[in-house]
Amino acid sequence: MKPYRTYLLGAALAILVSAPLHADLEAGIAAYEKGDYTEAFNQYKQAAEAGDVDAYGKLAGLYLYGVGTEKDYTNAYIWFGLAQHGGDKYAEKFKLTASSVMTLEQVKQAEEILAERIKRLE
Repeated sequence: MKPYRTYLLGAALAILVSAPLHADLEAGIAAYEKGDYTEAFNQYKQAAEAGDVDAYGKLAGLYLYGVGTEKDYTNAYIWFGLAQHGGDKYAEKFKLTASSVMTLEQVKQAEEILAERIKRLE
């Protein structure tokens, strides 16, 4: 296969794989704007679990404030950590906010999970 065909095939596959991720994120944003926070949570979670970096912080915020789900500071911490790793410039501050209401043991467990997830990304 010629090099440019390989490049085009790779680009096409990247578009096909990223389109559903973007769709979940966009559906989450639309649901949030309509006030359907449970649906926004579900869409953000799908996108984040599929690796959509833009969804990490949005999902973390819903966990932090209990919007569309129960408050879960550990999950908020983990997802903000992933957002921070992905380049979100605000994530560190929110991660610290989550940790301020967590026990040291919860932070330690969250850090272990976060480190494991980051390792899988690399």
